Amino acid sequence: MTEQQVMEKKAPYRVLVSGHRNPDIDSLAAAVAIAELRRRQGQAEITALCPGVLPERALYLFKRFGIEPPQSRNDVYTRVRDVMTPATPVSTGTTLFDAVGKLRETGRQQLPVVEGDGRFLGMLSGLALISNLLDIGNDAGSGLTGRCIHSSIRLIQQVLEAEVLTADDADSTQDFQVYVAAMSLDSFTEHLPDTASHELAVIVGDRPEIHLRVLHRRMRLMIVTGNRPVDPLIVEAAARAKVSILLTRYDSAAVIRRLKFSVPVEFSRFPANQLCLSPRDRLRDVRNRILNSVDDLVPVVDEAGLLCGVVLKNACNQPPPFRMILVDHNEIEQSLPGVEEIPVIEVIDHHRIGMPPTTAPIRFTGDVVGSTCTLVAAMFRSAGERLSAGLAGLLLGGIISDTLLLRSPTSADLDRRMCDWLAKIAGVQPEVLMDELLRIDSPLAAKPAHDVIHGDRKDYSDGRFRFTLAQVEETNLELLHQRRDELLAEMQKVLADQQLDFVGLMVTDAVRETSELLIIGCEELIRNLPYAALAENLFVLPGVLSRKKQLLPQVLAITAALQDQR
Repeated sequence: MTEQQVMEKKAPYRVLVSGHRNPDIDSLAAAVAIAELRRRQGQAEITALCPGVLPERALYLFKRFGIEPPQSRNDVYTRVRDVMTPATPVSTGTTLFDAVGKLRETGRQQLPVVEGDGRFLGMLSGLALISNLLDIGNDAGSGLTGRCIHSSIRLIQQVLEAEVLTADDADSTQDFQVYVAAMSLDSFTEHLPDTASHELAVIVGDRPEIHLRVLHRRMRLMIVTGNRPVDPLIVEAAARAKVSILLTRYDSAAVIRRLKFSVPVEFSRFPANQLCLSPRDRLRDVRNRILNSVDDLVPVVDEAGLLCGVVLKNACNQPPPFRMILVDHNEIEQSLPGVEEIPVIEVIDHHRIGMPPTTAPIRFTGDVVGSTCTLVAAMFRSAGERLSAGLAGLLLGGIISDTLLLRSPTSADLDRRMCDWLAKIAGVQPEVLMDELLRIDSPLAAKPAHDVIHGDRKDYSDGRFRFTLAQVEETNLELLHQRRDELLAEMQKVLADQQLDFVGLMVTDAVRETSELLIIGCEELIRNLPYAALAENLFVLPGVLSRKKQLLPQVLAITAALQDQR
């Protein structure tokens, strides 16, 4: 067994099944069906994908037969979320003492610190602890050489494993100035500062005269070492005076050392330039930053600032967490971006073979047929796996759409036999299903101008500008050109009736990954659009598919600039 096989055995990969870009019914139905077949055969972690937007007719078929559509994806690049591991965070309110113990238990050099709601604060490491504690040169500071600690009665009690004799406001954190009563009473009294009794903490043994002086000064805390008894009258008086008393088995030296570790982790100094990753980051884009980091693990934080997990440095050198099954294509150029980084383990296709060589043997199912769904249906039949009526209907839709109801010259005898078999299981005639599909047409071909503009429109305002942007999906942009004047007339009516500054219609061709924008209104804004004009009021938007994330930001940038000029 090779080293790679050993690593894969330890960390089972997930399988993604995808058809070609610009998906059609055949590729989508085949992907969903082969995922189901492989799942039944033992591949638990398997997911069918839709490259881009699900076509209208495919969506109809999935709804028609009650099958969940595949996940839409624009690429299959490995993301940080795919390689991150669960974090072992330290919550605020945890003492440095317990945090050190957690570092030791986990074997990690660092641990993330989070608020109670999961918000990431920083990374705590052994090196950072030493840096915090060794605040050399500042005797009044919080380092090991200083007497100041920031903690609470409750946290101090936990670290000292102390018995609480009295406790006032035990959970509030504050600065404590720590003194050890190792001198005579008079010398100790002279040694104490004249003010800030509410910050004083005294470490003392069985010395009643010091106990009384603590009460007299109404100091914040008295720590009695060695489990030495404290007079009940003193305890009673301390409770009235709001002086907290802790009784610990440790001696003074141990108490001093442990007190420094009673500080809550959130008061540590975290690295100022901490590398943080987003779960959406592509691993290829952040790999060098991770490898060049001095840290062995890097926190992953989402947009809300919440800790999602951590990425171990060695994750950059691990095999990809995915494997690919390609359906209805085998050429990498036709696949989702990122597939070149993922090992392909299976291909089901009815096209020419144009894929690059693989490093290991793969399962390849190919034949001269008119539809990939034909091959998948035959695989179910050969494996003796029963098809549900819904899945059979979906596969039937793939065959008849790809073979034009078996009229295409690519149709083969196997297509016809599988079509007949699937039709019996699904309980639907191929001609009836084909007729249903043909009724589903584009919005520009079937809908009036009013419905096109108002079907999916969003209204916006930005300062003095009020406008609306509508969007439709269309596989034939020529229909936009043919209906341009009619649509402009409807848009002009909306512009006047609602007193808007401009109205836009974005027509998106998801298959070719482009859009065209028909827009009317503010001429100054239209002149500043960063798109090439096809005709008056008509622009081409290559690569623009999202109204919210791509078009709207461009429009708002222009409206903002125009307002600044006034």
